Amino acid sequence: MEPYELILTRITPEVSFGYSTIHVYRPDELESGQLGYSVNPEGESLVGDQDGGWRSTWLVIGYDEICGDPLFIDISVEGYPVYTAMHGAGRWDPDPVAISLTGFAHAISALAAIAKGREYPVALEQNPLTPSERNLTLAVIRQANPGIALGFWETLLSE
Repeated sequence: MEPYELILTRITPEVSFGYSTIHVYRPDELESGQLGYSVNPEGESLVGDQDGGWRSTWLVIGYDEICGDPLFIDISVEGYPVYTAMHGAGRWDPDPVAISLTGFAHAISALAAIAKGREYPVALEQNPLTPSERNLTLAVIRQANPGIALGFWETLLSE
């Protein structure tokens, strides 16, 4: 088992908050999770060195359900930084989500903690996130991921 697979086993596989759900693959789901990113349905490589191409060192570890955008790590970089990128744009422009897979795990744990009782839009409407809860959650994510822009997490928490 690869080191990143061990970390993935410790991450909550699904967290829903309002309209959003983040899915994180279990190690046995990683191969099928690459479909449409590094390989096509026939098993042919989609990896390319051109600007905006999918890199051979990127591994999809999950996705954001509301947009369908992948969450992926760069297995060539120590700590495995986590990125997302808009799908359907004709190119892949990675946007950092966490400085490492461990930092991502902390962020998902923080999200899961405040998502309890807010898993669906009606539940979130009945139990809205307070500004102090939002700020505290973002502070936890920031502490686990120093220097990372929090746009991805802020968007999740604004729904």
